[in-house]
Amino acid sequence: MVNLSRVLLMVGCGLLVNSPAICSASDTVTQPVVEKVSLEVPELIQILSIDGQEGNSHFLGSRAHIQPLTVGEHVLSVRYTQLFNINADEHDILKSKPMAIRFTAEAGQTYQLSVNPPKRYEAAKEFAKQPDIRLVNKTAGTSQQAIPIKSYAEASLVDSIGKAFQSSDESVSKQSDNVQLLQDIWLRATPTERQAFAAWLASKAASAK
Repeated sequence: MVNLSRVLLMVGCGLLVNSPAICSASDTVTQPVVEKVSLEVPELIQILSIDGQEGNSHFLGSRAHIQPLTVGEHVLSVRYTQLFNINADEHDILKSKPMAIRFTAEAGQTYQLSVNPPKRYEAAKEFAKQPDIRLVNKTAGTSQQAIPIKSYAEASLVDSIGKAFQSSDESVSKQSDNVQLLQDIWLRATPTERQAFAAWLASKAASAK
């Protein structure tokens, strides 16, 4: 059955050249919606990078804010940072080494970076050497701990290798195939990424002894 109103609209579009808004109404293409999740970031945690892309926060991190993330796997490079006023004329900025968190952001979930440093300056100095930074899934009530790294470039490269293995066909399990895969990734890596990965590999070898 012919939809008369649609026919009239199509004819009108051919006549009303100066009224594009009327004609475009029926031709609007719906854009796909990219699903986002929220990551709550406190002021004592600085995000250095997200998936290898450097953050825009200044040296003191940033104020507490909400960081939007797309649904899927992410690698965050973060650190603990805090300003202490020692006296009227002196202050110190404590900063930990970079730490990495790899996780899968799921639709409908709310996440939060969490750190609970000591209140006293001397105790906080010790805490900064090995801080306990956690990613909390507020919806599910679960959490995971960040791991120390030497740089966010290291976190990015390690993540790339992990994803490459996960995306490979399950039948690719022979040692020779794994070696070839590592070689391919190494050849594609930048000099900075190679240096970061070599440092990570050395630390793993040392911890295995």
